[in-house]
Amino acid sequence: MSLIILVTTLTAEIVTTVLVIVSIVLPQKRIWPPGQQHATGQYVMLLLFIVSAAGVVLLGLADWGRFIVPAWIRIAVGVPLWLAGDLLALWAMMALGVAPTAGDAGELVRRGPYSFSRNPQYVGFIIGLIGWGLMANSALTLIASIVGIVPLVLVPFAEEPWLLAHHGAAYEEYRRTVPRFILFLIETKTSAGSLPT
Repeated sequence: MSLIILVTTLTAEIVTTVLVIVSIVLPQKRIWPPGQQHATGQYVMLLLFIVSAAGVVLLGLADWGRFIVPAWIRIAVGVPLWLAGDLLALWAMMALGVAPTAGDAGELVRRGPYSFSRNPQYVGFIIGLIGWGLMANSALTLIASIVGIVPLVLVPFAEEPWLLAHHGAAYEEYRRTVPRFILFLIETKTSAGSLPT
């Protein structure tokens, strides 16, 4: 059972990564963000995300405790990361709204978690995946979590040109003042005080 879940999850994650790379390299053929509301690509990406997320959770449950992560790391590191990541992602989804989270155009949100990260949902998902992988103590879950992080790191590079086209100078200013991920993890301020893009 674990092998079927692993193959399904990795397939969804790899297809997601390929579609995100296509969206970055060939913006005229981009799948994400969708060019219009209710576009086929929007539903494909949402389905792939759901299969990936559910797969990692199911894989962790099916393969629970079959690796070498000590119990104290599972509890002291895995649980807080999993909870913090999931809560951050949920907070970010609530701040942005359901429709924009699903890829529809919306207002430029700078409140809540969007005041310290341009991509707090992805940051939350990444932190949650790491925590779940540690908590499940499963090599298969850790592999699926690591592969699942790749599109989460790449997707902002597909979204940023779209956001700039939709929000113009307001997004440019936002991009200069708020880091792509989290300041102390990914980016540092330049001597002029602005953030690198």
